[in-house]
Amino acid sequence: MRKKYLFIFVGVLFFLIASFFALDFLFPFPEHKLHPPVASVIRDHEGKVLRIFLPPDGARRMHADFDKISPVLKKTLIASEDQWFQSHPGINPVSIIRAAIMNITAGRVVSGASTIPMQIARMAEPKNRTLWSKIIEAFRALQLKRHHSNDELLEFYLNMLPYGGNIVGVGAACHFYFGHGPETLSLCEAALLTTIPRGPVFYDPLRNPEQAREGRNRVMRQLAEKGVFPVKEIERNMKLPLPDSILPVPLKAPHFCRMVLERNGRIPDTATTLDSNLQQTAQEVLKTHVARLRGDDIDNAACVIIHIPSREIRALVGSADFFEKGFGGAINLTNTKRSPGSTLKPFIYGLAFDQGKLVPDSFVYDIPVDYAGYSPENYDRIYHGQVTVRQALAKSLNIPAVNTLAKTGIVEFIDLLKKGGISTLDKKPMQYGLPIALGGCEIKLTELTNLYASLADGGKFKPYTVTPEENNISAQILSPQTAWLVLEMLSSVTRPEMNETWMLTRDMPETAWKTGTSFGHRDAWAVGISGDYAIGVWVGNPDGRPRKEISGAVHAGPLLFDLLRMAAPGGKLPPPPEGYGISEVEVCAHSRQLPGPFCTKRTTIRTLSGKTKLHPCDECRQIFVDGKSGYRISGECLGRKGIKTKIIRTIPAKLARWRAENNLEIPQLPPLALDCGLIPSGTAPKIISPAANTPYLLRKDTPLKFQQIALKAEAGPDSGTLYWFLDGRLVSQGKSNEKLFTEITVGKHRISVSDEIGRVDAVEFEVR
Repeated sequence: MRKKYLFIFVGVLFFLIASFFALDFLFPFPEHKLHPPVASVIRDHEGKVLRIFLPPDGARRMHADFDKISPVLKKTLIASEDQWFQSHPGINPVSIIRAAIMNITAGRVVSGASTIPMQIARMAEPKNRTLWSKIIEAFRALQLKRHHSNDELLEFYLNMLPYGGNIVGVGAACHFYFGHGPETLSLCEAALLTTIPRGPVFYDPLRNPEQAREGRNRVMRQLAEKGVFPVKEIERNMKLPLPDSILPVPLKAPHFCRMVLERNGRIPDTATTLDSNLQQTAQEVLKTHVARLRGDDIDNAACVIIHIPSREIRALVGSADFFEKGFGGAINLTNTKRSPGSTLKPFIYGLAFDQGKLVPDSFVYDIPVDYAGYSPENYDRIYHGQVTVRQALAKSLNIPAVNTLAKTGIVEFIDLLKKGGISTLDKKPMQYGLPIALGGCEIKLTELTNLYASLADGGKFKPYTVTPEENNISAQILSPQTAWLVLEMLSSVTRPEMNETWMLTRDMPETAWKTGTSFGHRDAWAVGISGDYAIGVWVGNPDGRPRKEISGAVHAGPLLFDLLRMAAPGGKLPPPPEGYGISEVEVCAHSRQLPGPFCTKRTTIRTLSGKTKLHPCDECRQIFVDGKSGYRISGECLGRKGIKTKIIRTIPAKLARWRAENNLEIPQLPPLALDCGLIPSGTAPKIISPAANTPYLLRKDTPLKFQQIALKAEAGPDSGTLYWFLDGRLVSQGKSNEKLFTEITVGKHRISVSDEIGRVDAVEFEVR
């Protein structure tokens, strides 16, 4: 008989086990319900919560990793909820029998038998409290225990517990009730977190503090009875107060947090590079400036602060107030595409330095030019003739920048910008053309600021980052020597609120900076470098509305320097690169080229060793003059007696012509001796109007005498009178600085010009 019962018991047991495995296969646990959507938590570089993006169901569910949850809470929960959790198979038969006896004796439900796996099953698949539901919960608990480790189950449990309202899981409960993470819980906090899920409304510490306190202390008394924690520690924790408020959902650095979410996607927890203190101060500074700017019909501003060595964004303010509706407050203006104005000029000159075509003290020309119909002008429409690159950049002159870009190449310049992280240049280079030198494109403030950071990082580009990660991507966009020379030039720019002796003021940071004003007076920019920080500022109207006389120096510059004072007090610029690379070279002071035998005045300039191309000076030369008349002679007359030599300085023809047109003094050669033959030599005139590559259109409704074409040529001081021939017919004559015109007819024509010495230039052009 005993064997029979044993056989029946074994058979039943086998049947139950087989049935379980069959049902487990047919009805697997819905694993996705163990991973409900969680909030995306964005933190600053110290771990403080900046913003919580709630999941679609609106729950404040902040995922907590098992290894980051305090052992105190784990011990408290297991001891209070399921002390045999580590050993039972998912259900506890002893607890079931004990609960059944107690409930039958009392005539009502006074004790439950739910294990932690059973509670997980109930939270994953909520059902009415019936016997059948309990059977399903038991089956699901066995499944959970079979397919997951104890640590995994405890992590699921801790992240699913309800804590009232839309607060779910210990991660959210710790943050909103206690203001810290689950890794630093005290015993009394752990006991409260164990109590609240048993009745989230009944044990709400804010609505029912007495009930919550009694429930918390009851849990701690149970811990004392079971010897889980020392009695003295439990007694001390029972006297501690309950939380009296819930933290609000944080909304700090909203533009930055939104950018992090867009870049990284919805992940449970993101540590960022933001410095909350720097961010708060930057917001206050920017808001103060915008309040003043609005009185000047300028709606908003934005700024970004990048740590140069790591390229981490430490502060980003997308607008003066995220919640403003009338001024584009919700728009992240640091990440919108805008015309950068003159802020790209330093990189044009930097490219020319690396190509060996210019150095900071090279002379460039600031005189009107025409590139096939494109005639750029300076901001103030004032021209300066001959200036150094350093002066051109300090004064932000447009013509020298366009001329330099024409020499370096548009394709090469756009390649440099793209290597430097500018992602918005999506057209072909020739579609941008020379206007890109003056802002004829669109750029984001974040990318422009990081491009400037490359100057202080030895000309090396690295992408900016919003999360603390190893930055292995890099590209050398300028040589270290060129980057330093550009920074050195930018550090000489006069500040908007100080005179040129600002370097003597000790409480101001040493700064390299540049401003820009966009096409159509819509955007004002200022970008600066000091110490370890690159700071970019944009000022303007988010809706693109122009504001006459908006200026980078006037409207963006002061905001930049207030931010620099705050972020980099006492900041310094990088020292010159060590070793071979920058040389001191003696040049002619008049041409900034290698001194020739007749250069009487010399100076020293910095050049790039092995790169800078200099040629012998051709502006200082020796001529022969008659001792009595002072006339210039050449050829067979050089055999006469009384011939003297004279050192003279000439200037390029284009500069001479501009100076003459503006009634400025130009060096004059002595007149030619008429009785001496002179072999044509020197620089021939060069026709600049009419242009060979520009078709001219005649209007049928206008008489030809009112549609004459200008005759202009660049000529040296020894050219004298210029003679103009149209299709072989003399049509005009006069000095190079005189305004000459001629009538034209439809068709193809050839125009030529000859000077007094017989030097000739000619071009063909078309009239339609």
